Parts: sequence; structure tokens; C-alpha cells
Amino acid sequence: MKRKSTLWLSMMSAVMLMSACSGEKAAQPGGGKDPGAETPPAAAPKVSTDPVTLKFAINFSWLGEDERKMYIVDPVKKKYPHITIEFINLTEMALDKVIASGTVPDIVQSANPIMYTFSDLGLEDNIEPLIKTHGFDTSKINKVGLDAVKISSGKDYLTGLPWTIAFNATYYNKDIFDKFGVAYPKDGMTWEEMRELARKVTRKEGEIQFRGLEPDVPSRMASVLSAGFVDPKTRKATLDTEGWKRTFEYMKSVYEIPGNEKYAWVPSAFDQFIKSRTLAMYPGLNHFPNFKGVENMNWDIVQYPQFKDKPNTGMQVDEWILHITKQSKYKDQAFQVLASILSEDVQMDMSRNGRFPILQNKAIQDEFGKNIPYLQGKNLKAIFLTQPAAPVPPSKDGAAGQAISQEAFKKVMNGTDINSALREADDALNKKIAESN
Repeated sequence: MKRKSTLWLSMMSAVMLMSACSGEKAAQPGGGKDPGAETPPAAAPKVSTDPVTLKFAINFSWLGEDERKMYIVDPVKKKYPHITIEFINLTEMALDKVIASGTVPDIVQSANPIMYTFSDLGLEDNIEPLIKTHGFDTSKINKVGLDAVKISSGKDYLTGLPWTIAFNATYYNKDIFDKFGVAYPKDGMTWEEMRELARKVTRKEGEIQFRGLEPDVPSRMASVLSAGFVDPKTRKATLDTEGWKRTFEYMKSVYEIPGNEKYAWVPSAFDQFIKSRTLAMYPGLNHFPNFKGVENMNWDIVQYPQFKDKPNTGMQVDEWILHITKQSKYKDQAFQVLASILSEDVQMDMSRNGRFPILQNKAIQDEFGKNIPYLQGKNLKAIFLTQPAAPVPPSKDGAAGQAISQEAFKKVMNGTDINSALREADDALNKKIAESN
């Protein structure tokens, strides 16, 4: 979400980072109980209206000042004028350093792949009693996203609530397809179908080589199969597994298309798509902000490709999660802030401005991107057709796993057989883990 997918990858160097429901896609996967939806909503508790300042720790590089004001500060001030939000910028100081300085926030924003940066600090708390006390209906939240909070934390209860989730889409350049007289991609395509379509538009014209498809770094496709780097319980590498083998086999077949050999991973992939405009199809995350100001480019999106045995499934859940710290003295007021951010009014504003909503509300989904001129006329329904894959619990060894898996794939492209490359990568990651102990 930025060139935010680029920042996300560089920050956590780990697996992906999804979407909400619409009537046009597969039903929501199940899992987990919904606190707040199990019993009739309780009467809202009487919360003190004495002036209070809540410390809210958030990464400013994830959410800029305008959005913080639009989705957090202004709605809270309108409904709860006695609550003042004081932000702590986690871009300037990591959360562990904030805590070490003697400051404990009331609210912390984390994300699935790096939730350990929050939970390892002794701040984690069970938010379900507050959900029930305030009569908050969790059934309105994307169920895959809600369940992912428990999976990522390793707890059987909710330690926070998600408020926005990354989506997947396939971006394509209509001009390239028109140039070669090839039909555009469409919603519902499998990875295999997209690869065959890529063959038709991978051509050289004069000195310009046009590439048909860039699936991006291996971890993104592996995440569709819920293949992670490390088993967090055993701290043993999980690279020498079927999911990674399947990922490498497919990606190798894409890069073996004559003319499509020179892969360009993030951020080069999007530069190739939007700057040199020589890439026909790029499945990825939310790149919409990067199209602002782009002129004379005929582009659109279709649904993110899928494996036949995993219909309508994209990359692993990557959502922003709001936690109330165990140490907060103002838990009820902090929950009122969370409920405000998850209100239909705020989620509608988010949707209209291109921030993916977490609420399963078709009216909100239908308004997606309405305030963004350059998104008008685009196939925006495509982003709601795909559900994220279940996340693999995050690991501190993700950065090492990311680097080692990429090197392993480069070896494959240089002639090493896939089984050997993955076995060597698994050994290398286990060695790295042992050295860090």
C-alpha cells in the first residue's frame, strides 16, 4: 500500500501481505468464534467523559498525516470530544525503543507479518472482554481477517482488531495487448492460463523487449499456498516443502518463456510496468497510489490469478491490526477509538478514498475509489473477488528466509535443480537460525 508494498517488503522482508466479500466471489472461509456475535449486544458501558489523552503508536510511513486525520483524529473528536489522540511515530523510533524510554502507548498498530514486534514486549492483552462489554459486533468484519489475528498472535483469543487489509489484483497494460492484437486478461484466470496468455504478448519490437508476465518475488506466490519460511514453534526452516517446490516450478516456467527471462522483482517490476511500459501483466498488491499523475497509459486490472485447487485465493492476509495494551489505564476509551475507526462512516470514507475496508458491507465496497479520478472506469470489482490465504504465523527469522529463498531461486535459474536448491536453502536457513541463538 504505498509504493507501500515496496516499503512493506523492505521493512519486514517477509511474506505477504486480501480482501473483503462481495456477492460475486466465493463464500468466506470459516474458522474461529466471533466474540460479540455470539450473544445479543450488551448495553454500552458508561465510560467516563473526563478529558483524556490516548497515546497511539503507529508507523507514519504506513499512514500519512492526512489519513490519520481523516480516519482517526476527526471522527474520534466528533463523537468523543473529550478524547485527544497523541501519536507516537514508529518510523522514527521502534516500539521496543519507545517502551524502553518509559512510554507505554494505549493503542498500537501492528500487522500480521510483524506481530511479534508487539507481542514480545509484554503489551498483549485479550480484547474479547472489551468487545463483549461494548457490544461490538465482530461478524461485520472480514472473517478471514479476524481469524488471522489469532493465527498471527498464536493465541486462541483476539489481541486486537483489524481495520484495513491489503488486496491483490493483476495490473495489465491494454496498449501492449492492443499492439499485438491479443485479447485482454479476464477475471477468474488461473496462473497457468495467465502464463499462456503471457506467451502471446512476450515479443520484441525493434530494440524493445516486451515481457508478458512478472509474478514477482517467490515469497508472494508461496504465500498463496500458505508456505512460510520457518515453523515458529520449532524454529526449523520450512523451505524444503511442497509449497515452495510448486512455487519454484511455476515461476521457472514463466521465466523460461523466450523473451521473458529477465525477471524484475519489486520495485523494478512496477517500474517496468509503469515507467518503461514494457511489462504486460503484473499481479501484485495495492499499487493504485502509484498511478497518480500517470498520463497516457491505458491500464486496468483483473482478479489476481489463482491455483486450480485454491479458487479465489490470493496472498496471505496482510492487515493492519489495532491493539489496546495491557498497561493502558483507559481501555474503554481506547476501545471507543477502535470502534470509531471500524464504524461504517469511517470505513465508507476509507473505501471512497482507495483504502481497502475491513467491513463485509457491499454498499461500502461499491463505493471503492469513487473519490479518486484516475480510478474511474476501472474494473474495481476485481479486488473483491479474491480472499487472502490463511497466514503462516510470523517468525523473527523471516528476513533471513526471504533472502535465502530468493538466492535459492536464482540458483535454479542458473541451472541448479529445484529439489537441491530448496534442500540447500533449508539447510542454510537452519544454520542462520542456529547462529542467531
